[in-house]
Amino acid sequence: MTLAQLQVLVAAAKAGSFTRAAEEIGFTQSAVSQMIHTLEKELGVSLFNRSRSGITPTSIGERMLQHARDILNITSLMTQEANSARGLASGTLRIASIPSVASRLLPGLLGSFRKRFPEVDILLLEGENDEIHSWLNNAVVDIGFTVHADKNLQTLSLLHDEMMVILPDTHPLKDHVTLPFSEIADRCFIMPKDGCIKNLLHKNSITPSVTFEVRDVTTILTMVQEYVGVTIMPELYIPEITPKVVAIPLHPPITREVVLAVRDWQEISPLTAEFAIHSQQHVQGLGQKPVAK
Repeated sequence: MTLAQLQVLVAAAKAGSFTRAAEEIGFTQSAVSQMIHTLEKELGVSLFNRSRSGITPTSIGERMLQHARDILNITSLMTQEANSARGLASGTLRIASIPSVASRLLPGLLGSFRKRFPEVDILLLEGENDEIHSWLNNAVVDIGFTVHADKNLQTLSLLHDEMMVILPDTHPLKDHVTLPFSEIADRCFIMPKDGCIKNLLHKNSITPSVTFEVRDVTTILTMVQEYVGVTIMPELYIPEITPKVVAIPLHPPITREVVLAVRDWQEISPLTAEFAIHSQQHVQGLGQKPVAK
């Protein structure tokens, strides 16, 4: 088998179609089909279930995909190590992030990192915690920004993200320094469609009467502005420029720990290590204190 076959295998599984995989990696559809067929013949197993709606990995195909990703990851590490030894900084860095970090923290962080390493290709995937943990465990990404990381992952703490009560800027409670949930318990509540927030509130015995459940942060803030309801969300969720709302720390305070997660710090590439260090320095430069151990 060849590295090209393994790359095609991974691309086909991701695309769910030989045709789409061919378009994404610049091969012909017949070339992709032939490479998969040759690989299946060599291994003596069927790697994909074929149907009119597309392709899905077989059970053995799933296991072969994991091995393929590991092999491709190792070859990438070898290339990056060699480049590093020659004083070059190139390669591909695959990052995953929860939405709040992606919107508030990553733009500046990635911008400054690319200034240091302009030859590096950066792939960014956005997803919920469970998705990110799966991507990390299956070597789909190199590093991820997440909270409540899976126990199989290794983490580096970045910051505490405080939960805030969001009210209209003309609300009678707008001037409070902090707000207990009891002050807004009888209000119409807009719940962010985020499992992490729901679990965090439930864990701290906060059970709002949810009237609306909304995914888009801008929509939530506009609804609060229009007195449709109030909400609680992490500080990182709140854009720097907001509509006519105020954010007041919840009392007693509730925070979530934002971490960088990898499969194994001992096996990451030099490029991934550089990114982890750069992320810490960037957070400190913003005035955020790393989480105390």
